[in-house]
Amino acid sequence: MKKILITGGTGFVASHLVEALYKKGEKNLHLTSYKDEGQFVKQFVPAENIHQINLADYQATQDLLKEVGPDQIYHLASLASVGDSFKKRKFILEMNTALQLNLLEAMRDQAPHSRMLHISTALVYAPSNQAIAEEAALGPDNPYALSKLIQDMMAYSFTRSEKLDIVRARPFNHIGERQTLGFVVADLAAAVAKVEKGELESVKVGNLNSVRDFSDVKDMVNAYILLMEKGQSGEIYNIGSGQGITVQKILDLLISLAKKEIKIEIDPQKIRPVDLPYLVCDNEKIVKLGYHPQQQLLTTLERILNYWRENI
Repeated sequence: MKKILITGGTGFVASHLVEALYKKGEKNLHLTSYKDEGQFVKQFVPAENIHQINLADYQATQDLLKEVGPDQIYHLASLASVGDSFKKRKFILEMNTALQLNLLEAMRDQAPHSRMLHISTALVYAPSNQAIAEEAALGPDNPYALSKLIQDMMAYSFTRSEKLDIVRARPFNHIGERQTLGFVVADLAAAVAKVEKGELESVKVGNLNSVRDFSDVKDMVNAYILLMEKGQSGEIYNIGSGQGITVQKILDLLISLAKKEIKIEIDPQKIRPVDLPYLVCDNEKIVKLGYHPQQQLLTTLERILNYWRENI
């Protein structure tokens, strides 16, 4: 049975990835956790396989890779918040660079025959008014995206110079239950749930005109598994639905699911210094590998809203 290491393994996306892998029969799973103990994933992974570690610690990362000896590495760990990154630019750039270098060097030194799927982000691309393919121009416009591009290029460099087996994924927006606040759909759904409970008088919003490519996280992790199995080493694969939808439409759908009339207010504090007007995936490359999203947007939003109703 394969040994699988998932960095950032107790986070939002990783929790769905762990569940999907477990259901596929993968039981030899190891996770890294920076702070969160990961209550959800403990039903699938024994506590001794959840390694609390700061990947920015060089020796600890070396020791982890030596101990686990993974056959596959799903690398999801990074500090991930676009809005906060403007206030924490130095910290995010330094941390995401350090943890990436440490993990790549540990892979080279301790597990050179393993295969890694590195999770980047579609935010590394320059603004475009059309669907973005893998060869599109790069142009990160926020500190988080810049840190992910640095990670992305480091992964490519180690593939070339150290002959490591690394596939790079650039996911577009993905949503689902257990996503933390600070992301637009989670924020909107949580606010609707609070209005329903009488804890808020209105849902405060920022820019509703942005167009995004929203995928269900369950589809996203299936794409990750597909890329681990079929992706070509050294290649980049965009992951998304290929469909653009406005944040206004997401809000309208959530309101349609609400149990109470929802009042909307514009909050200038929610307007980002830089906000791409349009970010949609050209997913032709991964579709050719056999990727087909299965989840319906309204059903996904209903799951998210129910999650916040239960967890406010």
